[in-house]
Amino acid sequence: MQNPSHFVWHDLSTTDVEDSKRFYGELFGWKFESSENDPYHHIVAGDQMIGGLRRKEANEPGPASWLGYVLVDEVAAAVERATAAGGQVYVPATTMDGVGTFAVVADPTGGVIAPWKSARAEENQTKPISPAEHTFCWDELLTKDPEAATGFYGQVFGWGKETQNMGEMGDYTLLTRPGIPNPMRPGQDAWAGGLLKAPPQVPYSFWLAYVKVADADDAADRARRLGAKIAVPPPTSPRWAASLP
Repeated sequence: MQNPSHFVWHDLSTTDVEDSKRFYGELFGWKFESSENDPYHHIVAGDQMIGGLRRKEANEPGPASWLGYVLVDEVAAAVERATAAGGQVYVPATTMDGVGTFAVVADPTGGVIAPWKSARAEENQTKPISPAEHTFCWDELLTKDPEAATGFYGQVFGWGKETQNMGEMGDYTLLTRPGIPNPMRPGQDAWAGGLLKAPPQVPYSFWLAYVKVADADDAADRARRLGAKIAVPPPTSPRWAASLP
């Protein structure tokens, strides 16, 4: 049986929607769509709708943050598995008429993620393996306890694991989707994302979403000019960077 669970959506909770739209619009060329009566702003990259922005309420704890949504067969069942695996439920299974059902849970190490099922059957399909430029292309968990996190996601989403040694970075765990072929490695399972042990200076676990760009150095320079703090500059290989708006 193929594993359907993969990241299909990302949204940002931010205290300043307009500034976030300016930043990401200039950085990635994203467009934003919203209706007069809808406070949610959909992100459009090229001809794809890939996520959204919402205003963070004053009583919501923590800083502005991205949340990744993972496709599942049944959200309520995924929440039950998350609870049984030692996770915490922040938002129980909630249905939005004509849109879909979601929940928000945290793994035992604190990483927050959202099980999701669309109300539209065509959206509950496996996404293309090769993402287009300026769309989300990878999700990675920095966690204080990789073993506990790996076990949690295996129970909740059925993800398997492969471990690779990254030298000074330590072991990197690739989360796999049993039954989905990996075009980069024939005969092996596709990847759902990855995780690694958070460095000592990072006091909590969190998911980091990656966006595909043509040139990571250029994107990092552009983010800096737009007022971002570069938390991690592009390394030699692979070419990526992390920025904070």
